[in-house]
Amino acid sequence: MKRPATEPTGAGPAGGDLARPKRREGALRRRLGEALVARQVLEQTTLDDLLAEQADQNADRSQPRRRLGQMVVAKGLATELEVATALAEILDLVVVDLSATPVDPAAARLIPRALAERFGLLILGRTRAGLRVAATDPTNVLALDDVRIQTRTRSLEVVVATPSQVRDQLNRIWSLVDDAADAVRLLAEEDASPSGAGPDEDEVDQTPTVRLVDALIGDAIRAGASDVHVEPQRDAVRVRYRVDGLLRDVMTVPRGAMAAMISRLKIISGLDIAERRLPQDGRARLSVDGRTVDTRVSTLPSIHGEKVVVRLLRGSDHAPRLAELGFAPDQEAAVKRSLSAPQGLVLITGPTGSGKTNTLYAAIGELVTPERNVVTLEDPVEIQLPGITQVQVNSRTGLTFARGLRSVLRQDPDVVLVGEARDLETAEMALRASLTGHLVLSTLHTNNAVSALTRLVDMGVPAYLVASSLEMVVAQRLVRRPCPDCAVPQRPDPALMAALDLTDDDLDDARPLLGPGCEACSSSGYRGRLGVFEVLHITPDMRRSLLDDPSESTLSMVAAAHGHVTLRAAGLLAAAAGRTTYAEVLRATQGDSSE
Repeated sequence: MKRPATEPTGAGPAGGDLARPKRREGALRRRLGEALVARQVLEQTTLDDLLAEQADQNADRSQPRRRLGQMVVAKGLATELEVATALAEILDLVVVDLSATPVDPAAARLIPRALAERFGLLILGRTRAGLRVAATDPTNVLALDDVRIQTRTRSLEVVVATPSQVRDQLNRIWSLVDDAADAVRLLAEEDASPSGAGPDEDEVDQTPTVRLVDALIGDAIRAGASDVHVEPQRDAVRVRYRVDGLLRDVMTVPRGAMAAMISRLKIISGLDIAERRLPQDGRARLSVDGRTVDTRVSTLPSIHGEKVVVRLLRGSDHAPRLAELGFAPDQEAAVKRSLSAPQGLVLITGPTGSGKTNTLYAAIGELVTPERNVVTLEDPVEIQLPGITQVQVNSRTGLTFARGLRSVLRQDPDVVLVGEARDLETAEMALRASLTGHLVLSTLHTNNAVSALTRLVDMGVPAYLVASSLEMVVAQRLVRRPCPDCAVPQRPDPALMAALDLTDDDLDDARPLLGPGCEACSSSGYRGRLGVFEVLHITPDMRRSLLDDPSESTLSMVAAAHGHVTLRAAGLLAAAAGRTTYAEVLRATQGDSSE
């Protein structure tokens, strides 16, 4: 394992090593090229041509000097990550993925933005001895000495990062911190009162607090985040965004700002700022960059204070369509056939965060016509759709799914959406409603489509009712898409193939893609997500098996006999077509028991 380089504490900004990089620049250039050749990124003849071209261009003193790594990337001969890895290898440093590395915005602003952008430097945070710095060119000791002068720090722990990631982080930090830095500084000066009493509404409705919260929410929306996590720690407040299903660190806020920050989030979502011992849930509608964004806010008491999670909801103008979710053509056709049936129950299954709600809204979008009365029961209503009646379940007032469903059935509905079949009463009522001339859509938490049938029976629903009412079950997971800007064909490694039970023959007609990372995807190699689906149509044979032997193994065999494609198999087909990666399929479907 490579170690991060730590400059000696005694090395000052005017040390005698400043001339060393100039003397060794040619040798380092040659070593970088040799490392790229050794890693089979470049051919030796290509390297020789590049070095000759570089020497000719650098001979013109009126033009800025060009480095070999920059030329290789500009010509498309290698990725930024490949160059950074080779550079780190010859200098015995480590390469960091800034999209997954915490960055302290206060530390990053210790040097001017112009200096950071000019030399490709990002201060990640403080160490015991000094500062940890990510550099695109760690051989530039003049730039590192500027950092020492600006920060009055003698010891730097240097790591290597790609230029696009450094630029992306600098843009995000200054975009966020320009709005929030003064707020954080002012709030940090106000410690919590000794009595432990939180701030009142007048105190938190001040400009610094408002600017801080608005900056966080606005930055999260621009980053495409689905959730914002505000997590009190022992010494600070940690802020993270969930982007494409994965959490990433954004910033840390001084602990002195915690009380006002959390109280501000409570106020805008209609929560009680005086109640800090019990969880609370609320909603807010915010205006960001000229557009309205609905949010759900949840608080949870912890040992260090209240944690707040803000779910960012998409409006009706972002309601998904079936064609956009990732269904294979035959799966989409089967789903549309079931949705066109006059009655029956359609179940969407999967764990939390698998995209079930989006699929339900897409299905409802196919059914909204002037001739149909569509009524939904949701907890909560996440996307407001025109042309239908949406009901918010509220257990505190007694409006549960079961009670609400009874009332909805008296409203002459054609289509009923029940957010979740949580208990026996709701599940049984939904099945009976589907028998009496209604098309019912609902969700259930199961690992795969077949287990949804057995889950209903295990809940206590009579097998004959499931057999006669259930029309279709759709199980799903969300997987990340390869970045369209940097994805290239790449064969999965043998360990991954073994984990997925794949052989070389399985990849004969495959076109697997993998993104090495670029500026557009923050060097993650992924951008956006799509669904992987298992569509199970309830055939007459399955209905008979439900009555004779409603076990998962029996039902799985019957489904397989009819050509049923499991969730894992559907994921492998998507990876073979380059719509996702084999690593994502393993991550998202590894809990399947159907294979």
